[in-house]
Amino acid sequence: MTDFNKILLGKMKGDAGTFADGENVWLTKHKWDCEWYWGFGYIGNDKCHFHFDSLLNIKDSKGLVKYVASDLFESTKITDKEWWIMRDLFAQAYALSKAAEVYQYGGNQSSYSGVTDVIKNKVAADQINADLEKVLDTVWSIACLAVNK
Repeated sequence: MTDFNKILLGKMKGDAGTFADGENVWLTKHKWDCEWYWGFGYIGNDKCHFHFDSLLNIKDSKGLVKYVASDLFESTKITDKEWWIMRDLFAQAYALSKAAEVYQYGGNQSSYSGVTDVIKNKVAADQINADLEKVLDTVWSIACLAVNK
């Protein structure tokens, strides 16, 4: 089930290790926010909200990472292979997002302008955000194809 802004990922297992165990969760489509960054990776339902990156390192009772969709979802149309691809693309997206933020604003721990923003570069930030858009569009396409098959 999809609309233009959300995709039903599936019903989380009761012991998935998320805020939404035993419930359906939706992925919200990425969007350009506040004229400088991509908002993405938002997952949730009426009762909870969390981010895709929180699903990247969930461990089972033996300490093994739950890498595939069948580890996390009781029911989903997303195959384990598609989930691996989405995981990889989201990992890239989070890394690009952080890099774009550094190039856009420099450091963010202090106000020592000129010291913590030594690589501040709007052109680099714009290029990274353009690449990030490609990655996010690809994730969305894969997710749409997966849940609409």
